[in-house]
Amino acid sequence: MTTPRTTAVDVCVVGSGSGGKMVAQELARAGRRVVLVERGHVGGYCPYLACVPAKSLLLSARSGLSWVAARAVRDEAASHRDDTAAADELAADGVEVVRGAATRIGPGRVELDGRVVEAAAVVVGTGSAPVRPPLPGLDDAATAALTWTSEQALAADELPDRLVVLGGGPVAVELAQAYRGLGSEVALVQRGPHLLSAEPAWVGGVLAAALAADGVDVRTGDPAASVRGGVGGGVGGGALRLESGAELPFDRLLLATGRSPVTDGFGFAADWLTDAGALRTDARCRVVGDDGPVPGLFAVGDVTGISDYTHTANHQARTVVGELLGRGRDADYRAIPRAVYTDPTVFSVGATTGARSARFEVAQVERAALVELSRRSRVTGSVELFADEAGVLVGAACVGPDADSWGAELALAVRAGLDVDLLHHHVRAFPTWSEAIFPALEELRG
Repeated sequence: MTTPRTTAVDVCVVGSGSGGKMVAQELARAGRRVVLVERGHVGGYCPYLACVPAKSLLLSARSGLSWVAARAVRDEAASHRDDTAAADELAADGVEVVRGAATRIGPGRVELDGRVVEAAAVVVGTGSAPVRPPLPGLDDAATAALTWTSEQALAADELPDRLVVLGGGPVAVELAQAYRGLGSEVALVQRGPHLLSAEPAWVGGVLAAALAADGVDVRTGDPAASVRGGVGGGVGGGALRLESGAELPFDRLLLATGRSPVTDGFGFAADWLTDAGALRTDARCRVVGDDGPVPGLFAVGDVTGISDYTHTANHQARTVVGELLGRGRDADYRAIPRAVYTDPTVFSVGATTGARSARFEVAQVERAALVELSRRSRVTGSVELFADEAGVLVGAACVGPDADSWGAELALAVRAGLDVDLLHHHVRAFPTWSEAIFPALEELRG
């Protein structure tokens, strides 16, 4: 039996998603010896098979591009799913990139096929994987040939005539709107009563109406009951049957029913994991068990189960880097933005329930009147603010044009713990979308 080659370094990072890549790069620049292990794309899913291509398709659809043109723009934006530049960038900073899969991960040690990396600190960034719902007929060969994950939908060369999207979260609604705008007939099926179930019900209602206006067949509160492929002979198409008895025909079925942390097969102790299978972490992103932090073991990104946004992984990465360089501070998740890049855009932050709330329609500000006159299109959306009993802003939900930009003010306010009175006296430029915030604050003060 061949003895595995052993390498001793300061830090070993497993997984090069946004968080893992940042940890490796920043520590290498600080003079640490770093090995990064990646079994897929260097840079993770976001640049190649998630955030970047999804937003590219949405923007292309709004610009009226054809599918062929939109596909070309998407592939260019996603570097044609070639991670060479990302790997070269890491190598230039002194990171040793090892392409392969870790077979065991623990404090101070990462095992690979034929190699062992010993490190003072191990950072786990193994990400998440799509959840496959327990739907009768889904695993039949005829159906499997027609099924897409979000990654497959964002790398596809074909534009399906009929697309059924299963799910009602951010990925589902973005891809439903993108593919509809590019020419597919799209139906979206959400088992719950409203889209974006983590947000206030009115948010999902506004978005459902917008999707319906675009021509998406939105089905909420009518769960999928079964699916069958091979409709029409051969591979053919398929049909999704709902509990109501309705059938939705499709050429592709997109599964967008969530993701789960990738933690199986690495030898993690049971007490390091949450009930959902994520790695338990403390405020310094250290993996914790029943006896407290596991020495030298950290986790960042989707594998922590805290938030599946790239900016959350980056926040955790900065926390780990600071801790390992001796200038540590706690991660703070109170004001992590939640953005959905549909039209209208959705932007939420903090707790969207509170002792008091107030809401105002975006269409009532002067900016909306100008847009409606110039574009001959109706502006929809609202802003709702949530404050605690002491009058401190604890959360906000915004829907409207460019909400991801003007809502950033509210994310900062939640993070800083600003009170409603101070925000009420803050001066906002005229005529901007952010003026919609003022009347909601005025109501909260009253």
